[in-house]
Amino acid sequence: MLKDHLKELIASSPQKGISYHDYMDAVLYTPNIGYYVRQKKKIGSKGDFYTSGNVGDAFGRSLARWFVYLIKMCGVSPRIIEVGAGDGKLAYDILVFIKETEPLIWESLTYILVDGSPYHRKIQQERVGMFKQAVSAASLENWTNVNGIVFSNELFDALPVHVIEKYEGALVEIFVTEKAGHLVEVREPLVNPDILAYLTDRAITLIEKQRYEVPLKMVQEYEKIVSRIQSGILLTIDYGYTEREWKEPAHLQGSLRGYYQHEMIKDALMYPGDMDLTTHIHFDTLIEIGKRRGFFDQGLYIQNEFLLKTGILEELKDHKETDPFSETAKRNRAIRGLIFPGGYSEHFRVLLQSKNLAEEARILPE
Repeated sequence: MLKDHLKELIASSPQKGISYHDYMDAVLYTPNIGYYVRQKKKIGSKGDFYTSGNVGDAFGRSLARWFVYLIKMCGVSPRIIEVGAGDGKLAYDILVFIKETEPLIWESLTYILVDGSPYHRKIQQERVGMFKQAVSAASLENWTNVNGIVFSNELFDALPVHVIEKYEGALVEIFVTEKAGHLVEVREPLVNPDILAYLTDRAITLIEKQRYEVPLKMVQEYEKIVSRIQSGILLTIDYGYTEREWKEPAHLQGSLRGYYQHEMIKDALMYPGDMDLTTHIHFDTLIEIGKRRGFFDQGLYIQNEFLLKTGILEELKDHKETDPFSETAKRNRAIRGLIFPGGYSEHFRVLLQSKNLAEEARILPE
């Protein structure tokens, strides 16, 4: 069981405690028993959280409409790679739109769903296995020199992070240990050279009692992705902040949170293995990595702004029905929830990066 696994990790560590990175890695990704890899419904009304792609089909159709634009107007190859494809719902909506509207692109299209969870790949097969264009994969290892569109939706927020704090004038790392049968935090001197290098490279300084998540795993995974792209578009959809925003008072305690049965849990040590853990990601870090790898920064958008540019309003349907619970009425409400101020999309950012596209290519429609 997961609790026994955590006890073993803590007992076998030199300081009788593990970093938050190792704790998150254990509770989220331990084979067969971790939150993301075991057979448990995580997304939707019966899970612990929603994603934009699970709020109806308009989000996926808007992405698909933009992907078609990129292929037809910007010369991007008809290959789409979704990293962290989850249950395949978003892929299904994108594939159905292209099949219905673009028969020529459909015939030459390849859509690769990448997800490390065997459970998710099984669900994907059930959902999109009827399409010859769809391929499921556990990793990106078989794809190099990619030409096409590579994107992720809420991928990086689920990766393990190290948690540091400025405490009594010194930088410390927060570790997890066990006392009297309970998981608790302890402070240890910050000695991890990779964390120190990350802070130095980005000139990050903390004020007293400020907490900060250091996303070394995000850097590692992002480097893997960008190293495989020869040309095309890299799209990252997630919630996160710029370095300037991280300094705002509201964010001084960091962003590590849990989600359990659609309730936000501030104590990340509750419900180990049964609760989703997330953090807000560091967009400036992704932009810097991309530039070093030859990517052009095409902008960081609020998700509703991006969706309006990519034509989500075309998904609204006129109707004269008086029943507020009709399928058309519910669908229109879901779309409005994605675009109206204060709605779902305001929590998410969309980072657009391109590589080796023609200078005159406009990757967003006017």
